[in-house]
Amino acid sequence: MCEEVQATVQKHTQGLRHSKEELNRLNQAIQRLTAEPCELDRAREPRALQEEGASDSAQGKLAWLEAALQRAKQDMARQLREYQELMIVKLGLDFEIATYRKLLEGEESRLGPGFGAGSFR
Repeated sequence: MCEEVQATVQKHTQGLRHSKEELNRLNQAIQRLTAEPCELDRAREPRALQEEGASDSAQGKLAWLEAALQRAKQDMARQLREYQELMIVKLGLDFEIATYRKLLEGEESRLGPGFGAGSFR
């Protein structure tokens, strides 16, 4: 009885191994066949279509580059406007600082030499 069970187990194990090997072989064949149609389609395309595809690709890249250039120009224009606004603010602050400096110097000269900026200790 034990020998019969062992023989059956061995038979089924062998059958399982053969099935796994067959499955692996079939999976490899499926992978090869799925890759082949793309290669066959490319091989069937006339040379003109391949060149047209390359031309379309180049035109697409050119369009993308032109769009990127346009975005860069817009960004540069925006940054230039921001810079000009900052320069206007800076000039205003410089003018205000100069005005307060003159006022302070006028007050110091009016109060006398003892009240200069260096006299506070």
